[in-house]
Amino acid sequence: MLEAIRSHAYTLGTRVLLIMLIGVFVFFFGVTSYFARTRPIATVGCGSIPLVSSSGCRQIMPEDIDRETRSLRNMIANVYGQNAENVLQAMNLRQTAVEQLIEQAVILNEARRLGLSIGDDALAQTISSQSAFQTDGHFDVARYRAILRENDLLPATYENQTRDEMLSEELRTMVSNSVQVSAAEARQSFNLFAGRTNLSYIEVPYANFTGGINPTDQEVAKFYNQNKEAFREPERIKLVFIRYNPDALAGSYSPSDDEIQQFYEQNVKTLFNHPQQVRARHILIALPADATEVNKATARAKADDILKQLKAGAPFAAMAKKYSDDPGTKDKGGELGYFGKGELVKPFEDAAFSLKPGDYTIVESQYGFHIIQVEAVKAPHVDTPEEARPKIIANLKRKSGEDVAKQDVEQDLTAAITGHNLDDLAKARGLSAVETPMVARNQPISDAPDFPQLGEKAFTLKDGEVRAFSDAPEPYLVKLIARQPAHIPPLDQIKDLVRRTIIRVTAEGRARQTAEAMLKQVKAPADFASVAASNHLTVASTGDFPNYSREVPGVGAIRGLVNAALAEPRLPGVIDKVMANDGNCYLFEVVSRTPPSAADWKSQGPEFTRQMIEHRRARAWFNFVNALKTRADIVIHPELLGATSS
Repeated sequence: MLEAIRSHAYTLGTRVLLIMLIGVFVFFFGVTSYFARTRPIATVGCGSIPLVSSSGCRQIMPEDIDRETRSLRNMIANVYGQNAENVLQAMNLRQTAVEQLIEQAVILNEARRLGLSIGDDALAQTISSQSAFQTDGHFDVARYRAILRENDLLPATYENQTRDEMLSEELRTMVSNSVQVSAAEARQSFNLFAGRTNLSYIEVPYANFTGGINPTDQEVAKFYNQNKEAFREPERIKLVFIRYNPDALAGSYSPSDDEIQQFYEQNVKTLFNHPQQVRARHILIALPADATEVNKATARAKADDILKQLKAGAPFAAMAKKYSDDPGTKDKGGELGYFGKGELVKPFEDAAFSLKPGDYTIVESQYGFHIIQVEAVKAPHVDTPEEARPKIIANLKRKSGEDVAKQDVEQDLTAAITGHNLDDLAKARGLSAVETPMVARNQPISDAPDFPQLGEKAFTLKDGEVRAFSDAPEPYLVKLIARQPAHIPPLDQIKDLVRRTIIRVTAEGRARQTAEAMLKQVKAPADFASVAASNHLTVASTGDFPNYSREVPGVGAIRGLVNAALAEPRLPGVIDKVMANDGNCYLFEVVSRTPPSAADWKSQGPEFTRQMIEHRRARAWFNFVNALKTRADIVIHPELLGATSS
């Protein structure tokens, strides 16, 4: 069957012609120059002898990087949508492509070393079963060839790629299936994960020790000289810019009744047709893009716990402020306002539109887990011409202002380049030129709230350069008027800062010394309260909290605290080390640990065990591939990486 779907085999005449062309090429241009132009960016298992390669040699060529880069870019666009550009800016796409291709190469070499292979029948079955190549449920050769042509792929190339993917997956399955988890091991891990812990603690605040610390000028100078790098200031720039506000530029424009009626008729089905809307609020338990199944299980358990508290009467606004990872809504009680279908991510939207006012649910999206409460539902309706009139006038004035803004910014760019002052240009338009303070890269500019990328983009300007940015909601004309390189300020400019730093560092050190001394006084859990009282401190309690929680009530996030509490052999028992958070030191007593119930294990155990196995298998594969890369003969030419098209 595989032969039937190929359309790329060379005829004998083609092969002879190709050999002749290569001979002519080498005759005219020389072997050295030919290979220089086709030099690989990386090699895997190729040895060091020029023009001689082993059977496991894999060369990663510029066109391979280009293809993989395009694939990565498309994948990121599909996953992140409107946020894709921000993700792409934060990563070196071509370097990532090289790393992935190297990983593929070592996996395939190992698979072949182990004698694994994919036969033609298996390859044909895989390709023919892909729905993209089927018509009415059956493989369609013409469709297969057409789709490959649309994607600039030869059948041979696609078949080789598919064979390699199948071979890699076969090796992955072989490695993964070697990992198993016993029922006893899963239950033990579940007990630790799903249990609850109660701690008592003594806080030793560093603020208690700041009084009486008065560093001399000599001490300030010494500390500054020993810690100069800690006071390094980043590179900063100063801008002057004009924001071309369409509303301001629309002036006295007033649309006619005919224009208003025409706008209504053209947009009645879109702007003035209001489908059903839902008002809801949410609490987000965020997950990173590379979250493991264990991460997801932890986040889901936290969401379940929050939902239980809400159903028991906990105020949603307070819970959102305490637990939500959505910075845009947490301080507003999780309030999202009214929204229609197509405005939010689909899993969230589907869940919200299925609820009645007052109902709760939990749903997973690409951002994490959302605890949703629907507050109200609006029935669909269409605005009458009179109801729509104010909105139409505002739209038409805005459109008029946008047209003026585009013309004005282009004219003013030319004027600014030829020496005109931005302040004068702004005044001529009835606008204002804004001069910023010195700002660091990525620092928000308060006078440009609709253009958060302004600072980053302005760093690409040369000193004195003027540029128009039209990719903001409103056009901007920007001039870089000053640049301050990264530097360490002289002591006389930051003497007060250095003095405050010494006080803070000294106070934190004294807080730790005091806490360490107190810990030595605690000979048994019964001493905990008396040691606190003798140091004029109090004992507080976290209350029961789930072991998977990132935040410990009253204390915050302290790395290793829960693990230390779970490892304490006695109950009650004192954790044998001082822990710190934000400069404050803590002593902890483990009061109780409550394991999950048998009912919890019965209902949640199977899914927990599945996720535990998946996580361990993923970790085993990750370690296996890293070991292959460590042993492989890998050569990378980074100087060639940026020379190819992406």
